[in-house]
Amino acid sequence: MATSTAVWRVFALLVPAILLLLTAYHGTLEFRSEVSRTTLADQRADLGVVPTEQGPTSGLKRIALHFGLQHHAVDFSSSSDHQSLIERADPPSNYAALVCKGGLLLESIKAAFEGSTPGISFPESELDNGWTKTSEVQEEDVEAVERRWKGTFDELFGAYPPKPDIKPVILVQNKDYDTILDDHVDRPTKAESRGFYYPGQQLAMSVVSYSAAQRILDRNRNEKPLTKAERDGLLPTIAKLSDLIWLAWSTVTSNPERLRYLARDNISNENTKADMRYLFLRDKGQANSVVWPGLSYDGDSDEGKALLATPNGRATAWLLTDHGHQMDWRLKSRQLRVYIFSYAGEYCMLWDLEPQSPHSRSKRNDHMKQHTKSQPQKSTEHHVKRGEKDDFDAAKKQGDIAYDEMQAAFDGVCTKEVRDWDPSAFENGWNRRKDLNALPGKEWLDVLEQVGKAPTTETSFYVDMVHNKDFTNSEGQPVQFIKVFKGFPVYAQKYIPASSAIIIDQIRSPAYLVKARFVSQGQQAPSSKQINDQYVPPLNRWSDATWTLWKEKGGGNDLQYIGHDYIANLQTESVMEYIYDQHGNGPPEFPGLEFGMDSDEGRALLGTANGIGTARLLIDHASELGRRDVRIHIFEPEPGYSCMLFDMRPAQLQSRALGERDGNSTKALGSAKRHKKSKRHNKSRP
Repeated sequence: MATSTAVWRVFALLVPAILLLLTAYHGTLEFRSEVSRTTLADQRADLGVVPTEQGPTSGLKRIALHFGLQHHAVDFSSSSDHQSLIERADPPSNYAALVCKGGLLLESIKAAFEGSTPGISFPESELDNGWTKTSEVQEEDVEAVERRWKGTFDELFGAYPPKPDIKPVILVQNKDYDTILDDHVDRPTKAESRGFYYPGQQLAMSVVSYSAAQRILDRNRNEKPLTKAERDGLLPTIAKLSDLIWLAWSTVTSNPERLRYLARDNISNENTKADMRYLFLRDKGQANSVVWPGLSYDGDSDEGKALLATPNGRATAWLLTDHGHQMDWRLKSRQLRVYIFSYAGEYCMLWDLEPQSPHSRSKRNDHMKQHTKSQPQKSTEHHVKRGEKDDFDAAKKQGDIAYDEMQAAFDGVCTKEVRDWDPSAFENGWNRRKDLNALPGKEWLDVLEQVGKAPTTETSFYVDMVHNKDFTNSEGQPVQFIKVFKGFPVYAQKYIPASSAIIIDQIRSPAYLVKARFVSQGQQAPSSKQINDQYVPPLNRWSDATWTLWKEKGGGNDLQYIGHDYIANLQTESVMEYIYDQHGNGPPEFPGLEFGMDSDEGRALLGTANGIGTARLLIDHASELGRRDVRIHIFEPEPGYSCMLFDMRPAQLQSRALGERDGNSTKALGSAKRHKKSKRHNKSRP
């Protein structure tokens, strides 16, 4: 009995000691686990590994995990296993479905670009329905975004923009709102969209987003589970991230139609990250540190389609589908490209909408290859031969006619009656979308500075006229507006009276698009007279609309410069390309190649679709403008960005300027110092 008692006493002493030791060891493991938790998580993330069970909950399981003993879908205990995983990196289970859905999204984007599906337009006032808009951000948030994106901005734009050029917009759905079915007022959803917008870089970035749809589901989860239809009926009018991004972007730039880049910062959605991690592993062999430029894929590749269909890619698809009609019509030739990268484990995505046509992208590639001479494409879907002499000769023929008519008008022998329009005429069929103080882009600020006409914000007005309403035609008949397949026409331009200049952002002629509609339906287009009398508003020609608005904005008879920003007309591009080829240069920066009306090149440029409107304006208003000596500059501020400037100063001023320039080349516009950085400038002025 004594022996038994002694044994129990020893056992009673040993058990606490053993428990104490186990507790100490368990505490050590807990400490080591906390220290190494990030490392373990990173290892699993790097390898795309997910345990077959939930994370360990007991000490033994934690010990097993620490020593790699817990069962996993893939064992990551050796470098050879790591390499094996990379070689056979399996895609997410829904990858094939993402590729399929992305293909359908691309088709919807294409249909929107071609005008075969309607878009959506929301006035900014719709945000008054429950949303609060601010621009207050934390300094650390600004710095964090810059850290992640500085490499991207350095490569694409040369530098990260200064803080005044970054426009933050925060939209919070924190007020009662009318539901989308407009049947009752609901309480705030607490949805949120935070974005950084870079107008100078044509880039919109979503930094944080919490959707109204998800917020509604979350708040009703404990009350009454909702079906999708019930949830959608409770949404505010503006609910989709794509709409919020577009509305925010439209408030920070006078040229929303020129949006080129869409970025998603610090992606948190696990489904999107799983797709990105798979591509990182497959193509880079790692998943957690794939810095810019990371990986890039064409939009029509399987990888691009899959990324477009992810939760973070779909906002890009919907923005282009719903708002493509509000963007530049060149969208129909855009070829999406996506970049994905990670910075310190934070995943980012950038969509490049590439506004250049395939021809312009070819020119961009030539520029990047030390300005080697480009090979012109022989044909396009519009059957226009770019860079061919036939295009040049046809334009010159039109230019000769226009030039002769201009001289007759200057000499006072043009007897055609020209109507002087009142701005109120725009109320018949037109809608004034934008009318605000806005400077032209940096490229045109540089041009106007070089010609001695630098503007200020107070002297620069952006006006956007849209033909999208029913109207009464010239014969007094009511006409119902019909949206043509390429979108409704827009005259969007900047009027700068203090600089004697007009900078054209967009021209879409109503008459031309009426013709295009008939042709697209296989019908004979009416004559020009019939179109002007019956199918378009009385005030419809660009020259008339432009002169009317110029006078309204305080412009007198001293209009001296008309600039065409970002030329996309295929015929004009063809003529410009032919001229560049003939002069043995690629497109130079401003002052580029310069031609007077005494040259074949000058007459051909005057006869292009971009030149004939200026000729018509000079002809119709010769009595007010007086005799002008027209000279034309063609140039590219950057690769694939074609521009044209009409210098149409009064003849005496032009002669004096040319004389001073020729007599003092060191101070002249276009001197060696002026265009030293342009390696492709013409060798001599024609």
